[in-house]
Amino acid sequence: MAIEIRRILLEQHEVQAVLNVYAKLEENNFPIGFVVGFEIKEEVPLTLFVSVQLPNGEQVGVEMDEESLVDAMIHFCIATKVPVSRKSKKTMKLKDDKLSFDMSLINPSFSTNI
Repeated sequence: MAIEIRRILLEQHEVQAVLNVYAKLEENNFPIGFVVGFEIKEEVPLTLFVSVQLPNGEQVGVEMDEESLVDAMIHFCIATKVPVSRKSKKTMKLKDDKLSFDMSLINPSFSTNI
């Protein structure tokens, strides 16, 4: 069976934009505010430490695991109208100093019988 893969590679400023969209949502556990920066805490499993400035001016730190990062990326894609496959397996990884959002889907209809 063939596997279809879509990969979106993000520079640091693009990751920060994704996190800022996520920080404006009310339906998650992420603090509402402005993301002032982040650092990679662990590569495997991927973990980020994110600094968020709250509306009252206070700055807090939040740890985000791969699952939270995937959720943030899905919300960003929806907000910016980037197609996301519902059935695909979604992962976030560090690849060549960039964050990589991968969507993979096993395609059983792909045939090599020509």
